[in-house]
Amino acid sequence: MLRRIEPAGPILAAALLGVAVVQLAYQTSPIVPLALAGGAALLALSVWRPMIALYAALALAPLELVSYQLGGAGVSPAEAVLAASGGGWAASRLAQGEMPFAPSPLGWPLGLMVLALVPGIATVTEPFTVIKVIVLWSAFFFVYQMLVLEGTPETVRNLLFVLAGSAGVVGAIAVISSGGAVPELRGVGEAASGRARGSFGHPNTLATFEALAMPGALALGLKGPALMRPIALAAFGMIFAGLVLSLSRGGLLAVAGALLMMLAWAPFRRTVLVAGAVIAIVALAGANPLGETQEAQVLGQRLGSITYSAGGVDPRFRVWEETPRIIADHPVVGIGQNAFPEVAPRYGILLGNSTYEHAHNIALTIAVELGLVGLAALVWLVVALMRTLLRAYRVAPAHRGLVLALAAAFVALALQGVVDYTLRSAVIVGVIFALAGCSSVLARGDDAAPA
Repeated sequence: MLRRIEPAGPILAAALLGVAVVQLAYQTSPIVPLALAGGAALLALSVWRPMIALYAALALAPLELVSYQLGGAGVSPAEAVLAASGGGWAASRLAQGEMPFAPSPLGWPLGLMVLALVPGIATVTEPFTVIKVIVLWSAFFFVYQMLVLEGTPETVRNLLFVLAGSAGVVGAIAVISSGGAVPELRGVGEAASGRARGSFGHPNTLATFEALAMPGALALGLKGPALMRPIALAAFGMIFAGLVLSLSRGGLLAVAGALLMMLAWAPFRRTVLVAGAVIAIVALAGANPLGETQEAQVLGQRLGSITYSAGGVDPRFRVWEETPRIIADHPVVGIGQNAFPEVAPRYGILLGNSTYEHAHNIALTIAVELGLVGLAALVWLVVALMRTLLRAYRVAPAHRGLVLALAAAFVALALQGVVDYTLRSAVIVGVIFALAGCSSVLARGDDAAPA
């Protein structure tokens, strides 16, 4: 009897599931069952193929403005899938009886950085936001470990390609949303309105994401696989356009530093020489196609305002002068993640009637919010990263374009980090952890297999 009715079991289960889905859509919204189905599929993918989930997470960066409320904080699709890829990989490793980490030069400082977040649970007024950051950064730590243990140079190339494509889409969104209008400058160019924000809600965060992706797009566009080159070059153009429309001075300086780093790569040097020769020929012919355009004038004036700001007029100088007082009063574990806007007014650090969200500097913000423990982790990470990249440059000559692209991305981050702090974006942090993992992969050498 049971054998006769057994084939009807799946049919009955499917019918019941269909009824449940219809009721859920009727009681809430038709999008809810679709979102749950998509979430379930991504969760399964994060356990079954976590590396593919990582690529999917980077590809979702253009949806960064879409956010789902989780308790007292919002989570974007890219953040959720990034966390799922790291968490799913760790769960899969544990299920197989293997540990989800291995000793590596960058693993220790990255782990210490995550641990430095924990005391903030007890010091901030909204501990849920700190818990969210701890969960996300912990998952990103497992993303790093996944790349260290299972990544190959091909993995690095694919990751940089997906990141470049995603940043290209973000740049296109910035161009389209601007409607072709050039941002307007005020004064001598120290302030601007109408700056592109892209998918990140802030011009400086947009510039950081684009600057992290640009070197990889350039490396793959010049010397990547034949099918990748045109896509990577198109992405490079969109990335550059998005950066220009953001008018982020820190971002523009970051890109300049990244391109200078890429000059250490022979294919890029040759490209620059050819481009320089073409420009010289056009100039000798009496043509100057860019010199009189409104975009070029605005960009030049914006960059020229750096000298004006460096004279002490920029209000960030006030932040940099007063933040060490907060650090001195909370030296060991800091004031807690995201707590700067609450504490700064007590020290007179105000922007008109409002306050600053951070100390406009990566080292200062980490020192004030995570204390000297977090600052020590940052210094340790920088030193270890430099050694890792230098080793990768020596032992992976076949992939020096990728090595220099990673180095250029971190140079860009460091330069913008002198005048801004964009690590409030979890996607930016996730990309940093992933690029750190890529650096460790290439440091194994051309012929070394994954651990």
